Amino acid sequence: MSSTAVLHSTSTSSGKGEGEGDDHLSVLRDRLRREGLAESAAGDPVGSHRHPERVANHSATVALEHAEAALDELFAAGVCPGDSRDAVVWIEQLEHLGRRVDAARAELTGAIQAHVLHAPDGHGSARIMVRHVGKLSDAEADFRAKTATAAARLPKVRAAWQAGELSTCAVRILGRIHANQRVAPAMAARQDEFIADARSWSNRTFARKAYRWARLIDEDGPEPRNERDHHKRDARLTQNPWDLSWEVTGFFASTQGAQMREIFDHYLDAEFKADWETAKARVGDEVSNDDLDRTDAQRRADALFRIFQDAAAAPEGAVPPGFVHNIVWSASAFQEMLAAMDADRAPKFDADDFMCRTNDGHDVDPTEAAATSLLGQFRRVVVDAAGVVIDLGRARRFTGSARTAATAARTHCVWPGCHAPASRCEIDHLHEHGRGGLTNPHNAAPLCGRHNRWKQKGFSVRRDAGGGWQTTRPDGSQLE
Repeated sequence: MSSTAVLHSTSTSSGKGEGEGDDHLSVLRDRLRREGLAESAAGDPVGSHRHPERVANHSATVALEHAEAALDELFAAGVCPGDSRDAVVWIEQLEHLGRRVDAARAELTGAIQAHVLHAPDGHGSARIMVRHVGKLSDAEADFRAKTATAAARLPKVRAAWQAGELSTCAVRILGRIHANQRVAPAMAARQDEFIADARSWSNRTFARKAYRWARLIDEDGPEPRNERDHHKRDARLTQNPWDLSWEVTGFFASTQGAQMREIFDHYLDAEFKADWETAKARVGDEVSNDDLDRTDAQRRADALFRIFQDAAAAPEGAVPPGFVHNIVWSASAFQEMLAAMDADRAPKFDADDFMCRTNDGHDVDPTEAAATSLLGQFRRVVVDAAGVVIDLGRARRFTGSARTAATAARTHCVWPGCHAPASRCEIDHLHEHGRGGLTNPHNAAPLCGRHNRWKQKGFSVRRDAGGGWQTTRPDGSQLE
């Protein structure tokens, strides 16, 4: 569907009459005509109407004026979807346009840097000039500079971004990776994979996969870096002398941090459930997040405090009964790790199918994870290419192995767009148990409490042959 078609559809669905829409556009065209834009849009020369702040390139001037006029007409027509389906189309259309504008911004930053156009005004770089003139934050200016450099050296990525086929978020991730000079040379050969992954996966999943690839091919290697991180580990509790408040800071290597995060999430979930039950008792079954007594930030602080309290009250060396850490491996990565350990060599992983993470998707160092699993501190969960569990190693204490197997293939709720971590999800039968559905990983899906209830409204969730998840509306259409 074209942008024009969306606008016409939306004007009708939002209840505007034909005459009212014409009035809006008439006023708009009068203003544009006074500014000399309507004539240029009709092909008249713009020299007689040239504004002193217009760009020097005549063709670019006309193009920018057309874009400005088109946006004016867009706002005049009304940015107001008629229903949820129309909202999806609006999101897609405006995101497509926004990506192309972002690509043009990066192109501009690159051109300023390449031609040293920042120097005459005394700016130290194109990034500084764009930040100053555009009134940008340091982070935004830095992103534009990095994406400009990466796009210039990755022509396929650049073309896909300029065509609106690649999200700006994905290009920013690639720009950050490209800034690592040890990794940048290898990115050109992988452009097709980057583009395909960015189109297929959510931004969060794409980021994890792209960073994992960069980490694995970095000549420093993940093992030396993780060893350095472990040596640099630190934690501080620092009091502010002015208001006597306390700040907690820390730095940990991958495996130690992953264990701490699982424990922290366990306590955080308990704090959330306590708030939920309190609110439910007060307002009834229609309770929502707005009814909870504490904010997410307050619950995080209270969860950490509870961990300290429990640690002080527990016998020395005590471990919460039934608590076990799970490390999810891809079959190829686990086999390569074992082979490397047997041969006393460094492992050589395939970045495309490598997986070594916690249930909630936090990557851990494979060498350390393999060693700790042998000591019984972790339970290994090995999955095949479709995400089906093929090996569930045992630990000395654990419960709920069926739940572990069901959540191994996903780090969060399978509902499109939901990022609720798997550890806080309910495990439900895809094919209802009461109708013959089996209790096994093939017939299970992690769904947060909200989206598990949405299945009762006629939505259905299924798993396709490739291991992906499909969510279907009551009318049979797919929820993307």
